[in-house]
Amino acid sequence: MKRFMAAVAAFSLLLVPQPALAAAPTVTHSSTTVLTTSGRTALTYTGYMNGESFQQDGIVTYAGRQYAAFWDQSGYVNISRRQVPSGAWQNLRLTDYVTTSTDSHNTISIGIAPADGTIHLAFDTHSSQFRYRKSVAGLATSSTWTTGGFGAVQSSLTSTSMAVVTYPQFFAHPDGTLQLAIRTGYSGTGDEVLYEYKSGGWSYIGEFIDGTTAGNNAYLFGIEYDNYDPANPLLHVTWTVRETSDASTNHDLFYAYSKDKGRTWRNNAGTVVATSGSSPLRSDSAGLRVWGIGQNRGLINQESQVVDAGGIVHVLASHLPASAASNSNFTSARETAVLVHYWRDKASKVWHQTYTPFLERSARGDIAVDSRDNLYVASGDSSTRKLHIQTASKASGWADWTIRYTSGAIYYSDPLIDHQRLKSLGTLSIFAPRYGGSQIDVQDWTVS
Repeated sequence: MKRFMAAVAAFSLLLVPQPALAAAPTVTHSSTTVLTTSGRTALTYTGYMNGESFQQDGIVTYAGRQYAAFWDQSGYVNISRRQVPSGAWQNLRLTDYVTTSTDSHNTISIGIAPADGTIHLAFDTHSSQFRYRKSVAGLATSSTWTTGGFGAVQSSLTSTSMAVVTYPQFFAHPDGTLQLAIRTGYSGTGDEVLYEYKSGGWSYIGEFIDGTTAGNNAYLFGIEYDNYDPANPLLHVTWTVRETSDASTNHDLFYAYSKDKGRTWRNNAGTVVATSGSSPLRSDSAGLRVWGIGQNRGLINQESQVVDAGGIVHVLASHLPASAASNSNFTSARETAVLVHYWRDKASKVWHQTYTPFLERSARGDIAVDSRDNLYVASGDSSTRKLHIQTASKASGWADWTIRYTSGAIYYSDPLIDHQRLKSLGTLSIFAPRYGGSQIDVQDWTVS
């Protein structure tokens, strides 16, 4: 009788509608356009001067137009724009400055200030003098697109020295204020400082991460505002720390956030632990290290970060899987590095880790979010020269990572995602340098 009742119960379960399994989003190719066929070809640090993970941003959509910047083979800064979804690229070549660098760190980052429609370019900087220029007000919303819209090259933003800086990263507050984070000093001994653009001019907020005191430096995965509470946006920053100039000394995942545009900083628990300019964040400050990743784990710096509409912080990192032995040879360790997704639950403040099955080797990926908080990763593989698109659904708790596209063996360096276009318009747009560096494609994909 008991067996009969158990069979009836099991059969009844089959008759009850069961919840559908979560499914990672799909992507459908819309178009691939050629941004340039004269990109800079110099190859250093396994990458090009066009297409590096720390370009915040290298491609971005604003007010119905998409912008992308690149170095050409002659050493000139180029900035192109087009109407979305399918307008032709209109390119400006700024020939009053020429680089002699072949260093892939010397990328071009684009910032757009919503408050006045100015376009800002920071470029050609690796532990060297800052180089920057901005446009006239309103250029980002104007139909006029000429080189005369950009001012002269500058070597500083304020009276503060910018003689030894690297990795400029622009980001905008929801109220329209544009900010810039940038490293001062060198690999293994450097600090992060913060600037702010308002009313047509820049001001210096101060140093917000101190590395030189401890003899290390922070490498940011990303820095950006959420829009979870539009009246009180939070500024989130994640980073890893390097102890020397050797990348094998990268270690750990750190996190902090600010409620006041980077003036004061809180640790993971919400306690104020730092003030920019006077007592900045340090790697040994309480509550900043949120995940332990040892040295000699092949952890690459500056992969990617994104914050979803629920205020959840997502970090894309890559390092050796937990089962692998430590390896002090960074190049060798990267050959078996896998992509790892870290995320912070906003309510509980607990961090989670998901190992994906995807190898990455020497390239770095970019993580982005759509309007429904599903995740997308564009990642490269320097050994196979293939570009991959991976997705994960919010419904699964971002546990169903799936490869949705693999290219032919034609791409190299780091692909970059247009975060704003995906989040607001539902198009996954990827800046993808081809192997050799001359040609840069922009792939557009419709997401499910």
